[in-house]
Amino acid sequence: MMHKTPLTESRLVAGTAAFADRYRTFLVDQWGVLHDGRQPFPGAVDCLRRLMAQGKQVAVLSNSGKPAADNVARLRAMGIPEDCYTAVVTSGEVVRNALAARTPPFPPSLGRRCFLLSSDGSDSLVRGLDLELTPTVADADFILLAGVADGLPLEHYLPLLECGGNRGLPLICANPDLVRFSPQGLTFSAGELARRYEQLGGTVHYIGKPHEAIYRYCGQVLADFDPAQAVAVGDSVGHDVVGGHRAGLATAFVTGGIHGADFADAADDAARLRRVSAIAREHGVWPDWVIPGFAW
Repeated sequence: MMHKTPLTESRLVAGTAAFADRYRTFLVDQWGVLHDGRQPFPGAVDCLRRLMAQGKQVAVLSNSGKPAADNVARLRAMGIPEDCYTAVVTSGEVVRNALAARTPPFPPSLGRRCFLLSSDGSDSLVRGLDLELTPTVADADFILLAGVADGLPLEHYLPLLECGGNRGLPLICANPDLVRFSPQGLTFSAGELARRYEQLGGTVHYIGKPHEAIYRYCGQVLADFDPAQAVAVGDSVGHDVVGGHRAGLATAFVTGGIHGADFADAADDAARLRRVSAIAREHGVWPDWVIPGFAW
């Protein structure tokens, strides 16, 4: 994949209209950009429709540990129908395809016995695959981490991780996000569990932003996908902006998502840009554009 030279400054604009003419393809994050898990953000659906009306390719690019079809249904239920975008690409879909084909990093030696952790107990990620779901980590060949359940504390998962680590099981993380929106507000996500597993000495295979495979997959599902004519829009510098830069895309950082509290008391543009720079310095990558929300 092509890597962009990181910027050391960003341009603060009011909305996507300021840069829409510059790009043919928009890779738009889901949670924190299009919706909060319950309803769309103001202006998000209108912005999608305007981009589609201009003939843009719009892919909802999500670190969801579920297949794309599950996310299409969720978006539709929230009032974001299929005519608002070109495609949905999820980390779960990439994992599912790789497991089915046993392509790297999932060789045949991975084994068939899978202990699945998902947000709602659903097995849709692996349904129909040549895998055997096990009731315990002790019976598994590998752990597939697709999501975490609302209301359960991080400590609930630690014994499972310790068991897997002690057995030397590989863990596939189908959602690298560290935090997520929940009914209780921002809370830990699957990527945080994967990080804890690494701290225990376990081996983790990450699929999703900011890692390369999900951007390669975009090139398979989008017609004439050219990173030089594409922009990644997201609310996580560590995932959306870093991943976009690594893949050679321009990036737009949405400040009203998971970093919303960091900008709540920023009184003017200068203060907002200082906050952006502070976050960007942590990751060594600056977004090309900064917008308060995904609106026109």
